Amino acid sequence: MTHPWSNDRVIGLVGPKGSGKTFLLNALLGTDPEDLERLVDEDRSDEPTVGVVTWRETDIALMDNLDQEALLHAADALIFVIASCDGVDAETAELWQRCAEEEIPRFVVITKLDDERADMDETVAVLRRLFSDGPELIRLTMPVLDDDEELAGFIDLATTQIWNWTTPELSIIESDPEHVGLIAEAREDLISDVAMISEDDKLTNALMLGMQPSIDALMSALEEASINGDAQLIVGHGLRENDVTVGTEFILDLIVDALPDPSLRLCPVVSSPDGTAQLPIDADPQSPLVAEVIHADADALSLVRIYSGQLSEQVMADGNLIITIDDETAMTSNLVWIVTEEPLINFMTLSSPDFPLIIQNINV
Repeated sequence: MTHPWSNDRVIGLVGPKGSGKTFLLNALLGTDPEDLERLVDEDRSDEPTVGVVTWRETDIALMDNLDQEALLHAADALIFVIASCDGVDAETAELWQRCAEEEIPRFVVITKLDDERADMDETVAVLRRLFSDGPELIRLTMPVLDDDEELAGFIDLATTQIWNWTTPELSIIESDPEHVGLIAEAREDLISDVAMISEDDKLTNALMLGMQPSIDALMSALEEASINGDAQLIVGHGLRENDVTVGTEFILDLIVDALPDPSLRLCPVVSSPDGTAQLPIDADPQSPLVAEVIHADADALSLVRIYSGQLSEQVMADGNLIITIDDETAMTSNLVWIVTEEPLINFMTLSSPDFPLIIQNINV
């Protein structure tokens, strides 16, 4: 039986200011192309943003500019957004290290590859030096340029297919021999990296015998390694003329296929209000309510992440205060905006008045 939350993803975007997070988030959300150019100049905004896009029957909540600790609590996975022409700041490098230590699923999007200064090869090399601790960094795409040396698409190094955005609709085509030759070294590196971390004996044995693994086996191993946190994938993104974003659909596919769904996440460690330890609670809507305020506005509007159970009209806040929910708007089945009579506080635990609980530790 499919878990009720398996068709949800709650994803946080992180990275240096000006890296293209706001632009990427809006591209993923399907913002009108006429507005995207304006967003290039607004990418240094600090305003919290949460939006939802449905892709392949999966509801994907995307969050940006939330408090970092709240983002780490709420998100099932992170996308690190790095501009090819700007590099990585110390804060982003420290966050990556923390994610490695806490085994938080994530992948990297290298943005602004349409910039004349962009160099994806160099950016990948820098990331591998900076992020050398932890799981393997595996590059999954290479940019393709058109006759005018403008960004036209990306080659998927696993399948060798070209994702082409020069046509009115995205087209996915087979690489010609010239392109296959150009990516041969990078693809061999990808296959070797996957084989080192894969638990698929068939894939490893095929390489030992000098055989090329099947595309299906390679894709399956990549997705499994990403979901399990054994590898972090690197892909690209950019902008073409006429405000056509390049790489957006590929990234959405990656979110659905290569990041864990909420049913795989452990519910937080909880106690009763008096500090008595409680047995582990399943991350399931039929379990007792365990939720957390991850962003609270002064006007009594709060963003809540539900780890188990379901919200009701009245909930217990931090085990000692009954709160009435006047209105709620679901972003996904486990990420909800609520309006209350009084403003709430970040990191408040919400639980059932009949079974009050306090979050003691978040299992990220």
